[in-house]
Amino acid sequence: MKFKNIKKIMAGTVAGAMMISMAACTPISTKAQWAYKDGDNEKAIGVYIYAMYNAYNQAKTFAEKADGYKENESFLDLKIKDDDGKEAVASDWIKEKADLTVRQSLFIDKAVDERNATVDEASYKDQATQDWELGYMYSYYSQMGYGTTPEQELLEPYGISQDSYCELQYITPEKQQKLFDLIYDKDGEKEVSDKDLKKYFDDNYTYYTYFTIPLYEQTTDDAGQQTSKAYSSKKQKNLTNQADSYVKAINGGSAIDDQCEKYLKATKSDAKAADTVQKGCELLDKDNLDASNIGEDVAKEIVKLKTGEAKAVTIGEKDSKTVYVVQKLNAKDGEKEYLTKDDSTRKSVLQNMKKDEFSDYINKEAKALKCEVNSSVVDKYDPDMFWEEPEETSTTEPAQ
Repeated sequence: MKFKNIKKIMAGTVAGAMMISMAACTPISTKAQWAYKDGDNEKAIGVYIYAMYNAYNQAKTFAEKADGYKENESFLDLKIKDDDGKEAVASDWIKEKADLTVRQSLFIDKAVDERNATVDEASYKDQATQDWELGYMYSYYSQMGYGTTPEQELLEPYGISQDSYCELQYITPEKQQKLFDLIYDKDGEKEVSDKDLKKYFDDNYTYYTYFTIPLYEQTTDDAGQQTSKAYSSKKQKNLTNQADSYVKAINGGSAIDDQCEKYLKATKSDAKAADTVQKGCELLDKDNLDASNIGEDVAKEIVKLKTGEAKAVTIGEKDSKTVYVVQKLNAKDGEKEYLTKDDSTRKSVLQNMKKDEFSDYINKEAKALKCEVNSSVVDKYDPDMFWEEPEETSTTEPAQ
């Protein structure tokens, strides 16, 4: 069976993921033709196609959850529901999303220009060149031993140029961040005070501390290969009981570091509690538990705890089972370590605080933008350009 043309799933409008392979398709001209225009600011047709390409992949993730979805059949006629609960036929949703994305890019350009602000486009063009020639996040994936497909191979056959890729993948998001900062950051038009930011942090972030107790042992062979093997059921039960005793002591007023020290001594470990006990502080709610740094299963239990309360949480199966001894702390105590420690952390909290308001603002202004649409060019492109019907797989038995 031939691979489908599109295998790159994007979480958002311009977020990318690694591609491993792609089927060949008929090249489309990459000659720059404007698709959308706002005054002198033109968006090439490649920008629109790339926006539709991203929307196609995003719609595919929604379609996979829809009734009637079949892996080897086009999903474009299926009704899908997006993350906002909006329902639409997939092909219509894709075109509407692509249209909005280009309008957003035009509005963001305009808003940044009106504020006499700029971004360093040259540095992002260098990154786009690497993506184009080697693949998205090439350096990261190559270090992990994975291969990547050059974006040129993935996108140029559809008429998407490197410049169009760079604009939507890097330049527009950077300008969007610049606009966000100009509105909400220090000295911004709607500057969020430290007082309000701290209140948001205290009310919404979860501060916790923990140490782990593996219920398995790891061995390393002469080649450096590590393998894990579960302890006997008796030893696992003993360690689990120890974890429960540590939790009981913590809930009785003992410090988690002291209980970790007991565990390390009991297992004759040379490690120190100060290096073993970890801390974390995250925005944990029902919509993002699966993205938690500590893992979804543990995060679900942390949010249920009262401030100061501890619990033993067992995750994993067989040769990877682990007990987390975790305690929920007062978020206010995490302000100094996580909120005011450095500017990047402050920006992250500010983003979470204002992202919905900012997104609504961008969408509203983009939809209201009175731009020109070159329909004679735009209408030549349709979401079905990304779908390729799989070839039939032969069931004939090989000759003996």
